[in-house]
Amino acid sequence: MDSWPGGDRSPHPTDRRTVRYFDTHEHHYGRSRIHGVARLVGDRLGPGSRIVDVGCGTGDNLRLLARRLCVTDVTAVDVSASSLAKVAEVLPEATRVCMSLLDEDALRPWQASFDGVVVAAVLHHLVGSTRTASRRKARLGLSHAASLLAPGGLLIVLEPTLTPRPLVGALFWGKRAVTCVTIDRVAVGGYWHNIGAPVVSFYSHDEVRSMVEDAGLTIVAEQVEEQSVGRLDWVFSKANSTILAAR
Repeated sequence: MDSWPGGDRSPHPTDRRTVRYFDTHEHHYGRSRIHGVARLVGDRLGPGSRIVDVGCGTGDNLRLLARRLCVTDVTAVDVSASSLAKVAEVLPEATRVCMSLLDEDALRPWQASFDGVVVAAVLHHLVGSTRTASRRKARLGLSHAASLLAPGGLLIVLEPTLTPRPLVGALFWGKRAVTCVTIDRVAVGGYWHNIGAPVVSFYSHDEVRSMVEDAGLTIVAEQVEEQSVGRLDWVFSKANSTILAAR
C-alpha cells in the first residue's frame, strides 16, 4: 500500500469499533450525488488538479469523480485497510493511505497540497464518548481537511443530515448501547435506518455549515435534498447536504 511521508500511520484517533465495522462492511455514498458534485465543481477542478477523498470507502465514487473531471492525480484515504484494498482494484493509479482525518501528525506533510478535498459521509462517523465529544471531533476533522487545501482549493462536503436534535442525540446513545451487545446492524425501517452498528452522531445542515465556516473557509455553494426515512418520517427529518467551500 502506498503511504504518505513518515510511513504507515495507525488510525488510532478514530473510534476502533467504527474501524472494525468498516473493515467488514462496505461503505459508500450514492453515485447520483457524485454526478451532481461533478457538475458543481467542473469549472474549478479538472485536468491537472489534485484531489484527495478522505473517507473514500471502496473508491467507486472517487473513480467516478476523477473520470468526470478528467483528473488523474488522486489520493484515497480511509481508516479501513480492507476498503483500501478494493480501491486498488477499481482505481489502481490512486495513492492509498490508511489513516484517520483526525491524525494531525500524518496530515501535516500534505498541508496546502490539494486542489480538491472530498469529505463525504464522514463527519457523522467521527464519534467520541458523548455527542459533545463527537461534535468536537467533527469540527477538528473539517479543520484538518481544510488544511489540505492549496490556495484557491475547494472543500467538498457531502453529509447525511438529520433533525430534530434531541432525537438525534437519543439515536446516538441508543446505538452506543446496542453496540455494547452486538456489532451487527439492527435494522429499523430498512438497512440504512438502524439502531445498531456503527455508532454515529448526525448533525443538521446548519450545524455542518457552521463547522465548515469555523474551519476558516468561505462557502461558495450548497444544496439540501430532502430524503425519506420511510416509516420514521413522522419522527425524523433527513436530507443529503452538499457544501462547497473555498480557502
